[in-house]
Amino acid sequence: MKIISVNQMRELDKKTIEEAGISGSILMEKAGVGAGKKILEYLNNIDCSHIKRFVLLAGKGNNGGDVYVIAKYLYNNCSANVAIYSICSLNELKGDAKYHSEQLPKDIVVNVKSELTEKDFCKGDIVIDGLLGTGFNGALRKPYDNWISTVNTVNLPTVAIDIPSGLNGDTGIVSDNAVKADLTITIAQPKNGLIIEQGVEYCGQINIVDIGVPEQYVDKVDSRISLFTETDAYPLISRIPVNSHKKSMGSVLVIGGSLLYHGAPFLTGKAVLRSGAGLATVTVPESAGIMNPGILSIITRRIPDSGTGFFTKESVYEIMKAAETADSIIIGPGMSNNISCKELLAQVLTLDKSIIIDADALNLIAQTPDILKKNSKYIFTPHPGEARRLYKGFGLKNYDEKDRVSLAKALVAKTGGTVVLKGHRTIIATGKKVSVNGSGCPALATAGSGDVLAGIIAANCASGMSFFDAACLSVFVHGLAGDIGNNGMRGLIADDLVDLIPKALKQLSPFA
Repeated sequence: MKIISVNQMRELDKKTIEEAGISGSILMEKAGVGAGKKILEYLNNIDCSHIKRFVLLAGKGNNGGDVYVIAKYLYNNCSANVAIYSICSLNELKGDAKYHSEQLPKDIVVNVKSELTEKDFCKGDIVIDGLLGTGFNGALRKPYDNWISTVNTVNLPTVAIDIPSGLNGDTGIVSDNAVKADLTITIAQPKNGLIIEQGVEYCGQINIVDIGVPEQYVDKVDSRISLFTETDAYPLISRIPVNSHKKSMGSVLVIGGSLLYHGAPFLTGKAVLRSGAGLATVTVPESAGIMNPGILSIITRRIPDSGTGFFTKESVYEIMKAAETADSIIIGPGMSNNISCKELLAQVLTLDKSIIIDADALNLIAQTPDILKKNSKYIFTPHPGEARRLYKGFGLKNYDEKDRVSLAKALVAKTGGTVVLKGHRTIIATGKKVSVNGSGCPALATAGSGDVLAGIIAANCASGMSFFDAACLSVFVHGLAGDIGNNGMRGLIADDLVDLIPKALKQLSPFA
């Protein structure tokens, strides 16, 4: 889904109204109803004891108009109370916003306030921000500065409509203050400011509401970057032929584990199988004392390691032999950055197969970049720390964590492969394409989460999917698995995450 500027969105709205003949009132209705549905879906993961009242904050413009539609939808579709705090009286509203304010059920009270205090909120409130839209630019004026500050102070679950109030929709910069949202429900198309600079921090999770802007208008909009969403995932999960067998579903070789780390390669191997591959073989150093943790469907092979518990030159022959029948290879999970592993890594990188380079394999490349030759079949999966080490190893300068798109592009230029720059709003980049992941939440910030992602990517590569599509789909499925887990933001562990992969896939496609 194309990420666009504020002006481009205005033009799309204008064309939809003037050329496609869809009225602004209908577009606002679709936006509000769609947002209402997304809000209720989001709250499925919050215990009902924390949901007692919706407090909707309405501004003067169309963003405020969306709030009135949302309020009506929530009133009609859930049992929690609904209250509206408005910047202005309903008599001051104009156009579509005024029309929809007049459609409110009589039981919903609109409280016009000059300022907000903490006493206006209570435990169990869900705050919905519709104060300022994407057109905001410059400094906050009264009373918006007070309202936004109060919302952030009360520390309640907060949903922003279209964009968190106070955030610049083009630059992603917050000049004074902005609403810190847990979820941002953006309308029609994601805007640049949501995924760059401070936008990543202030938007929380992002969801999109389709309001029916004709595709032919969107197709003509120039955009250099996209947001990967459920809409993009759907066509990539195709029907499985009825005459499939384990080898036709793809075979993946996992090279990992060491005396220091036992579990990582098995998390990866299990993720491979849960993602649809027919075969997963995990190879580990034979002297590391690593045992298969009871995942009987994984083939486990112990590889000669010169008695060290780490892969060594002695490991190369058996690993290369095992790689002959693999459709894709993962190297790195739990392997450690022991220099003895360098010889094996160098040999694996000569194979003409899709290779997912993860974890300590990345750190070894950062230490000895000469072992890497550019190859379009490589997929690199660095987290920010590994990316920083690669940057330094490749001799690149001006590392800027805020400009993650440029970081990913620079690594692509050095490696020739696909780069998956992990983190909130993971970036997937090749030489020609850049995509930002639209799923995921802080629940994924747990040990082993990256090992699971590597397994999903490898399974999709083994199925014959293009490297870019495999990376984009895998990152989205991984994020969605975190989103739908029922252990909250703190209780999810990577072991849970693996078993949520099938559920995420089933949510995305009837062919899962």
